[in-house]
Amino acid sequence: MIAEAPVLFSIAGISASLAGLAGLVAGLRRADGMRAIDLFRLREIVEFSFATALLAVSIVPLSVVGSGAATAVRIGAAVAIAYLVLTVLVLVGRQRQLNIPSALGWYAGAAALNVGALAVGLATIVGGTVGTYELLLVLLLARPMLAFLLVLASFEHS
Repeated sequence: MIAEAPVLFSIAGISASLAGLAGLVAGLRRADGMRAIDLFRLREIVEFSFATALLAVSIVPLSVVGSGAATAVRIGAAVAIAYLVLTVLVLVGRQRQLNIPSALGWYAGAAALNVGALAVGLATIVGGTVGTYELLLVLLLARPMLAFLLVLASFEHS
């Protein structure tokens, strides 16, 4: 097992906790009625959180059955980059389908996190270091946190 496994498992635990919080928020919002934007954001919180948790815990078995930690984090980073690109396309399509208006603040924050994650993902593929992979996971963890803050902010307006 790689020495950094406790950090990876901690990130996975935080990600799973965020997914659970999204469920709690959905339950609380049910009394007020769910708007399309609330459903959109709560769904993305759960999807982002589960993906980050899987990316975090998958490195340990990959490092054991593969060629070590460097190969494992390179594979994980490549999967993360593919996930980032795919999820942006899916979210834009889902937003259009639900007729959710664009919010410049949301796009700016999401774009900064996504571009940062892509850059760190590429650095992980090139360098193969666990530290850059952990930074990638932190950036991926920030994505559902941003969405969660937007959901909480919507409580003030309802």
